[in-house]
Amino acid sequence: MIVVFADKQAEESAACDLTQVSGRKVEFDYLRSFVITLVLFVHAALAYTTAAFINFENPMASSNPVVNEQRWIGFDLVVALNETFLMPLLFFVSGMFVWQSLEKKGAWKYLNERLKRLGLPFVFGVLFLVPLAYYPAQLQVGLMTERDTSYGLFWLGMVRSGFGTAGPLWFLWLLLAFNCLAGLLYRVASRPGGLVRAPLEIIPARPVAFLGVLLGISMMAYPPVAILFGPLKWIGIGPFHAQAGRILLYLVYFLGGTAVGATGIDRSVYKTNGALAKRWWGWVAAGLMSFTVFIMMIVVVTPMERTLISEIAFVICCWAMVSGMIGLFLRFAKRRVRICDSLSENSYGIYIVHYVVITWLQYLLLENGLSPLIKVALVFSGTLTLSWVSVAAIRRIPAVAKVIYAGYSQGK
Repeated sequence: MIVVFADKQAEESAACDLTQVSGRKVEFDYLRSFVITLVLFVHAALAYTTAAFINFENPMASSNPVVNEQRWIGFDLVVALNETFLMPLLFFVSGMFVWQSLEKKGAWKYLNERLKRLGLPFVFGVLFLVPLAYYPAQLQVGLMTERDTSYGLFWLGMVRSGFGTAGPLWFLWLLLAFNCLAGLLYRVASRPGGLVRAPLEIIPARPVAFLGVLLGISMMAYPPVAILFGPLKWIGIGPFHAQAGRILLYLVYFLGGTAVGATGIDRSVYKTNGALAKRWWGWVAAGLMSFTVFIMMIVVVTPMERTLISEIAFVICCWAMVSGMIGLFLRFAKRRVRICDSLSENSYGIYIVHYVVITWLQYLLLENGLSPLIKVALVFSGTLTLSWVSVAAIRRIPAVAKVIYAGYSQGK
């Protein structure tokens, strides 16, 4: 049924060789949609982790809008692993196609389109989707305290408080800010004698040098800040919040992706059939070993305390897993498949709306005695299906299609 919503272009390109798909790279289309699917799974599992908690005074400050009684510690490990690399990978892929779009459109036109592409969904989401996604938190507290609050009062309360969170939509405003920085760098690099273009063209073309620089800068950007502020602390004003310890790490990966795009993907370590694609499994193995060290440090060696060793292990895990995931798709994503094209076409919209579906499904399953494994499976599959179908449907509206279109990560 979902496949029906695949557009004509996806149908025509089904089972088509990568080299025949003009202007797009199937590896990164499918990688982006895979990462967003993993984001859905992480958010589906958060309500069932042993670390989940409810804030009765302020439901918005709970670890998740809905917190279930049935828990499984395995979800804590799954969530922790994905949190090491998911968002850096998404920022990296988002940055890979920025430079070619800047060269094609110019800085002002590009930023104007980014403002429409990222800014409009962010504003709409904060005003309408985020309150709807967080209302189950108020309902769950109401079930326990017998204090009922209507949705209208809840929404007005969020308005008066200045919308203290944007939920998962924080990614949109931060990506927009990074896009503005990329536009500024492009303007500087386009001037005669610009100092930006040389490292953009030289370093990414040398695989060992690039990966070494990426790791080295990540080491400088993340551990000191994470130890100083705490890795989980959020800072910001109103809905413009982000994790203090990870903002610089996200910027490093975004600019790393931008540098690769400026050099040319086929000239970098991320070229098809390159060494990274052939040895992706080694990178994933290194990432998992680093993650094991990270978990051992924060659970066994120095419980509940983040040290320099644990944060270095975090950075190495992130670096290796990002490289391994890209290598995995470079190795195996060779041909277009209709259902995968449909998921890719709709993945941006799925990211925007998914949190509403997840929290309400979690709330509806609250009083059900099913095991946490079954509940997560139901929430994840239900969210993916409902979000996918609904986004594919609303993208048939021309005004919506102009904003939520398929070229999200490839600068179209």
